[in-house]
Amino acid sequence: MPVFEDGTSFARLCVALASVQLSRDIRVLAVDDGSISDPPQLSSYKDAGLSGIILRLNRNVGHQAAIATGIAYLAKIGMTTDLIIMDSDGEDNPSAIAALTKRLSEGYHVAVATRAKRLESVWFRFFYTIYKLLFRALTGHALRFGNFMALSPMALSRLAAMHETRMHLAGSIIASRLNVIDVAVNRENRYFGRSKMNFTSLVLHGMRSVMVFGETVLTRIALACLTVVIICIVLASIATALKVAGHATPGWFTTVIGFSIMIMIQTAVLTVVVLVMTGLNRGTSEGEYKIEEIG
Repeated sequence: MPVFEDGTSFARLCVALASVQLSRDIRVLAVDDGSISDPPQLSSYKDAGLSGIILRLNRNVGHQAAIATGIAYLAKIGMTTDLIIMDSDGEDNPSAIAALTKRLSEGYHVAVATRAKRLESVWFRFFYTIYKLLFRALTGHALRFGNFMALSPMALSRLAAMHETRMHLAGSIIASRLNVIDVAVNRENRYFGRSKMNFTSLVLHGMRSVMVFGETVLTRIALACLTVVIICIVLASIATALKVAGHATPGWFTTVIGFSIMIMIQTAVLTVVVLVMTGLNRGTSEGEYKIEEIG
């Protein structure tokens, strides 16, 4: 679980995890995402009767990169048991862990929590719906889940090898071609405070999910741009023919040609921008960290 300046919620979640009746022992890995105030503490494990590790990142990298660092660490040490990924703020209910891990025992590589009930505002749901529609249009895939999920050892190994995991976990799950099953889980209220993600952070998070499918998005946008260019060329040709035939009104010909050239330039710029975006955030899935462990 990634934790950023929310050690109080982390401590409460540790107590909740300890009280969940599971068929196996659990060990917790918290990735401290460069917290300056209220970082997660090893004492939270001890007070809850749990054992665990805290990876303290040297700087804040964002919750997706923090999760990727944890995944890379676990793959590096050769973990061979099931893995649960969840947020530490209380919105992911520990009681759903058993339902997620049960689906892994049925042969699925990944069991993801899809939200049966959401508690966000109307505006958030509206923009989230728009975002999902844009994601579907640009990538050809449906995005229906977030960070709360269960991974098999095989899924852990594959995600650790994908640089896309550092950009967007859910998008990487889709791109990985792993065998995924949905599990309906209600989203709970946060334990304390409000989310530290503002509107700009959410927009950036959405853009990164699209960038996971950069090549597909580039191809779709390039085809759309090509269609626009062809339309502009056809309109310019018609305008030229009408001008030569003497049927064009004064100023109409130059207006059509001017707009056509402007649109073609804009589509070319858009294609270049998307091409540049596909090359961003490339790198390994592991950041720099310090290890603290108890139990």
